[in-house]
Amino acid sequence: MADLQAALSEAVKLNRSISQFLKFSTYTDYDDLSGLDIDFTDGEQLLLWEELRRITDKLADVEEYISYLNRPITEVSRLRKGTAGKYRTAKGRYYDCCSSIEALVTDEYHDVPYWTRTTVEHNGEDYYLVGYKGLPMEGLRVRVRSAA
Repeated sequence: MADLQAALSEAVKLNRSISQFLKFSTYTDYDDLSGLDIDFTDGEQLLLWEELRRITDKLADVEEYISYLNRPITEVSRLRKGTAGKYRTAKGRYYDCCSSIEALVTDEYHDVPYWTRTTVEHNGEDYYLVGYKGLPMEGLRVRVRSAA
């Protein structure tokens, strides 16, 4: 049976092929397939174009998820509320609305704290983690990965 690290290693290999396909399909240049030569009067080509658009959108998401997991962790810290009301790490990484965040959380489904990736939002009074509204941001343990 394969282990989790071996599966990640295979995913990283797969990601190289996904990246090549996205580049070949012009997705990386246009965020769609508009760079391909398509006969818009041919019903079969229109079907292929639509289906490939759906596929490339999903593959772009997969590429981003795998790339994220492969980035090194550059900081593990606890959040503190700054003077502007935003939460920040010891090295100064700030979080506000729509910020992606990797946090150590607990819930009723797991017996141990675990790392999760979610986003930060504001409810008019304070910031919170999407999916974890009751979890306080102050003192929350977070990880920061290197930029893409």
